[in-house]
Amino acid sequence: MSRYIVTNFAYGTGPYLRTTELALAFNDELERRGHPRMKILVPLVYGERQRQVIREEFGEHPDIEFDETLGLLLKSIFYTGEKNYSESLRVWVEKADGVSRAAHEYLTGKDIALEINRSPRITYGVAPSYSTTFGYVAEILEAALAAGRDAVDIDPELLRQGIALADKVEGAQDLSLLAYPGTFSWADDYQPRYLGAQLVPPIINLPKAHTEPMEEGLYVTVTGISGLERLYGEAKKIGLKTYTNDIAAIEGATKALPHVVANPAIRLQFARSGWGSVWLSMFARVPIVMPPFDPSDDPEIYFNNRAVEMLGIGRVYQNQPLEELLVQGDSVRAAQKLLCQKIEKRWGTLGGNEFCAKLMVDKFLG
Repeated sequence: MSRYIVTNFAYGTGPYLRTTELALAFNDELERRGHPRMKILVPLVYGERQRQVIREEFGEHPDIEFDETLGLLLKSIFYTGEKNYSESLRVWVEKADGVSRAAHEYLTGKDIALEINRSPRITYGVAPSYSTTFGYVAEILEAALAAGRDAVDIDPELLRQGIALADKVEGAQDLSLLAYPGTFSWADDYQPRYLGAQLVPPIINLPKAHTEPMEEGLYVTVTGISGLERLYGEAKKIGLKTYTNDIAAIEGATKALPHVVANPAIRLQFARSGWGSVWLSMFARVPIVMPPFDPSDDPEIYFNNRAVEMLGIGRVYQNQPLEELLVQGDSVRAAQKLLCQKIEKRWGTLGGNEFCAKLMVDKFLG
C-alpha cells in the first residue's frame, strides 16, 4: 500500500500547480537518496479543468492521484471571483475551523506521511506539514488594514478576524519556506513573521528554453484580466500576434501554453501579478504588464503590484500606449537580470523547487 504526500493550497491555478511540482521534486530527492517515491494526493477543486492543466504540465504522471472530496472541502472556503474578496474572506473566517475538522476526519486513517502546502487556508492535522508561500496571509491582511479602505475595501474588523485565523494556520507549520522575491520579502530589511521560517529562491520550476519558430507577439495569461482590449488592438496594428492560454477570453488570439513566454518572439506578458507569472517573466526576461488593482479584489494583488514596480521587473498598466511599454522593456529586462544574479549569489541557484525539496527531505528523514 502506498504512502501519500497530500497537498494543501490556496485558490487559483498557480497554487495547485506549484504544490504538485514541489511534491514531485520532493519525490525525486527521496529517490536520489535511495528511498521509495510516494503517491501525491491532489485535492480536485476545479474539476476537469484542473485535471487538464495538470496533464498539460506533468503528463499522465503515475505519482499523482486526485481527490474530489478533499477538493470540495477546499472549494467551500475559496475566493472564486464570483463574489468580491471581502465576501469570500467572511466565508473563510466563518467556515475554516469546521472545514479543517472535516478534512482532518476525512484524511484520518489514510496513510498520509507528509503535507506539502502553499499559502494554506485550513489545517489538515494528520501529518507533518511543510509550508511554502510568496507572502503570509496574516501580513497581507495586516498591511491592508494599515492601508485603509480607500486602497483596499474590506471591513477592518473582518481583516482583524482574518489576521488571527491566518496566524493560527500559518503559525502551525512544521517547516515554513518563504520565497524571495515575494509580496513583502523583496524588501532588504524584511524578517519572516514566524520563528524558524527561511527565505528561499522562487518556488517554481525554471522555464525550459523554447525555440520553436513563432511570430513576434504578446502573451496574455488569462485569469480574469479585463480592460486590456485597447492594447490587443494596438498589437494587431503594429503586427504583433496575441497568444493566450484561453482563446475564449480574447477574440482572434492564438492558443499557447504559458511555457512560450520563454520564446524570444514574446515581447511582453500581460498577467495578473500572481508570483508564478511574475517569476516566469523574470526568468524569461520578458517584461510583465499587470492590470491595476481593483479595491474589491484580493489585497495580495495590491501589494504584489507595488513589489513588482519597486523592483523594476514589471509595469502596472495605466493606459500607456503599447509602444511605450515596448520601449520600457530594456530597463525592465535589466532589472530582471540583476535580481536573478542577486538570487543566484545568495543561494547558489535559481531553482527554488529543488532547493526546497532538499530542505524538506532533510527534515523528513531527520
